[in-house]
Amino acid sequence: MSIDHNVLKQRVLTTAKECAERGAGYSQQSAVLSEVASTFGGNMHTRLDIDLQEAILTCWHDLFRDGSLSWGCNLDNPGPPHFHIPDRTKQK
Repeated sequence: MSIDHNVLKQRVLTTAKECAERGAGYSQQSAVLSEVASTFGGNMHTRLDIDLQEAILTCWHDLFRDGSLSWGCNLDNPGPPHFHIPDRTKQK
């Protein structure tokens, strides 16, 4: 399977935004990764091809490195697995 990093990264970001809109309970790493996996016919328990799993994880981590996502949803939950969408990226 050929994986286009930019397309996959956008899919992961879109999924993260959709999850975050549902509320704090969905603003968590596992919710996003599970939903992205489901678009490829898998989930957190049904393993996908390792190359695809690694590509999804790389995209997920790239979103934090480029500032599209930030860890934590509030000061009581300031780090992983919770995340939030920084104000500067919410409208993209």
